[in-house]
Amino acid sequence: MIYLDHNATSPLRREVWDAMQACVDAGFGNPSSAHAAGRAARAAVEHARRVIAAAVGAQPSEVVFTSGGTESNNLALFGSAPEPRGAHLVVSPIEHASVLAAARELERHGAEITWLPVDGEGRVRPDDVAAALRPETVLVSVGWANNEIGTVQPIEAIGALCRARGIALHSDAAQALGKLPVAAGLADLCTLSAHKLGGPIGVGALIVRRGVPVHPLCFGGAQERGRRPGSENVPGIVGFAAALSAPASSAAALGALRDRLWVGVGGLARVRRHSPADGCLPNTLTVGFAGASGEALVAALDLEGVAVSVGSACAAGSGEPSHVLRALGCSEAEARGGVRFSLGASTTAAEIDATVLAVQRVVSRMRVVAAPPGEAVDADAPTAPTGTEAVGR
Repeated sequence: MIYLDHNATSPLRREVWDAMQACVDAGFGNPSSAHAAGRAARAAVEHARRVIAAAVGAQPSEVVFTSGGTESNNLALFGSAPEPRGAHLVVSPIEHASVLAAARELERHGAEITWLPVDGEGRVRPDDVAAALRPETVLVSVGWANNEIGTVQPIEAIGALCRARGIALHSDAAQALGKLPVAAGLADLCTLSAHKLGGPIGVGALIVRRGVPVHPLCFGGAQERGRRPGSENVPGIVGFAAALSAPASSAAALGALRDRLWVGVGGLARVRRHSPADGCLPNTLTVGFAGASGEALVAALDLEGVAVSVGSACAAGSGEPSHVLRALGCSEAEARGGVRFSLGASTTAAEIDATVLAVQRVVSRMRVVAAPPGEAVDADAPTAPTGTEAVGR
């Protein structure tokens, strides 16, 4: 299997498994217990907290462990607007479903949401953020890097203008962590996830800048300084820290492989690159192939031994066109046709070359089947990427 779905989840790294296994083998208690086993578990959690804080330039006391990026995003939005009626939030429309659904739920309970415009590459303009801010604005939420097309947002500029107005900025950095430098101090609330960089599924964190009020979503315990009641996942947290301590993937190497992939698949006729050529995650390439639906391509490539996706794993199977591609101005058909290739540390040049051949075979077959009788099909005549369609927007 050629695995090119690292933005959905990245395979568990060997050093992460070893760290988690050592934690389990040593035996551990509840970190809230006062006895020796509990103290050992607490020491492991606090060591991991320091490691993660150092990796993103935060203070250990600012790290709130959660069950993953979705919970962190929910905590950021609901925790910033515990009384939704009269609250105002400013949100990018291309966020992960866990941000969008939380915003819509707040709206249902009386909050007002301003949905920011994005340009043809999915980028938010700081001027549009500034124009959307009001005295009653409690939060701005703009992701660090988009999970589907890879667009990197100008978080530093957005954070500066939010701070000047005394308004909190939340940024979902789950996809950026491990691929780009993440300085949590640029945002007041920053979402992290372990399994996007070779850590375990089911553990993440919300970095809460000191002094920023965040109300808990559930009650019944005083863990994580009362912000997230519930016993900490000790082995998972240890694995999260191990993943961040492991050597990061080379952005330059990932970018070179991604470009190699684009040269290959972009040579097909009627191909559209949705990921920006610049200001993009180095491992991410989303492409649309006219005459072939994204879900059908994913299934066909799976049979060829290549794992890719149509976008966020959390939205897979919904039957809806990509909200990200729709926000970029794509038609419904184009939004259903995008296929995301996301590379990781284990990806090789040979796998990229094999993927290109598989895509060419699959797209050619699908276009032949879909073409009306007697119509010429040009899918099997690759050409060099040229023009706006091939180079992206």
